[in-house]
Order: sequence, then structure tokens, then C-alpha cells
Amino acid sequence: MEKIYTDIDIYSEIDKKIKTLNKTRNNRIQMSIRLKSYGEKWKSIFFALNIEAVIFVVLSLGGKDINPKFDGTMFSVLSGVFSIYVILIQYYINELNYNERALRVHYHHLDIEDLILRLKELLILKNSQENTPDEKKMLNHFNTIMHEYQTVLKNNENHDPVDNAKSVYGIDKDKLIKVRDFTVDNIILNINIHLIWVVPLLSIILLMLE
Repeated sequence: MEKIYTDIDIYSEIDKKIKTLNKTRNNRIQMSIRLKSYGEKWKSIFFALNIEAVIFVVLSLGGKDINPKFDGTMFSVLSGVFSIYVILIQYYINELNYNERALRVHYHHLDIEDLILRLKELLILKNSQENTPDEKKMLNHFNTIMHEYQTVLKNNENHDPVDNAKSVYGIDKDKLIKVRDFTVDNIILNINIHLIWVVPLLSIILLMLE
């Protein structure tokens, strides 16, 4: 159905923008939660990976007294490759700054909340019996708020579709649906969770084959 714009007035537009800003704010809240979750999970993953890397290096350097196979070429190569990987993945994840980005997005949603309150204040003034502003004044206030909103959006990274899905299906209990996170960030995170168990298992298999 084609939209008709000739019937738009300042008050209906304010109401429409309040709903839009509320949606953006909810998306930003979900994004902040997601990024913070990534940061917390990576702390545990790095702790486990670093312990494994240290154990492998120690065994490759002096483990031949425990088992001659630890002095083998295959184990030394695996130990070296794994240690280099741990260093590189830590550098990569540190560059993503999950906790810092989560904090920025948190402040961003607070900025949007402030704009929502200012838009609601315009509607309150419209319904006021004693302090009703004229439409030109209302329009000027509205345009100022919308300009600030566009500036806030330009100066912050955009949310991911998964944040919108969680906002739509995760807040309303009647629509509670399990939302799958298939972002690249989460895929890399889960690969490394499994790597914690795969690397020791692969090392044992290689030692048994030597």
C-alpha cells in the first residue's frame, strides 16, 4: 500500500520518531550485551589457550625425560604452530576491543534515551493547557532533535541484524524465540572454544602414531 505523505503533521511525526528511536535504543542495548558477552568469554578462552601453549612449549623443550616422543619433530612443530596461533589470535581479538565497544554502545543508547525523553516532552507541551507552543516552535525543536539523532548514528557503529532479532523476540515474553548468533565474531569464538579440547586430543593421537 502506497504511503500518503500529504497528511503528515508534526505531532504524528513525533510519535513515529519516538517509536523509531525506541527500536534503535533496544537494538543498541542488545548490541552492548552481545559485545560484553564476547569480551567475557574471550577472557576464559585465552586463559585456557595460554596454559595449553605453555605446557606444550615446556614439554617440547624438556619433556623427553618424561617421554621420548615429546622430543619428536611432529610434537615440536605442533607446539610451535599452536603457540604462534595463540599469540596471533590474542592480538586480533585485542584489536576488536569488545569491552570498550560495549561501553561506547551503552553510552550511545543513553544518548538516544535522552532524545526520546525530549521528543516526549514536546508531546507533553502539546497537551498542556497553559504552555502550548506554536507549531513553528515545535518544528524547530523537532528538527534539532532529529539532527542530533543523525549525528549520534553517524558517530557510532551500526548494530548487527542479530541484535534486532534479539530485541524483537527476546524482550516480549509472548514472542520469546531462541535467536541464533551467526555473526563472524561468534563463529570465531566458538571455533576457539572447541580448539581448547581439539588440540590436546590431536596431540595425544599424534604421539600415539609416532
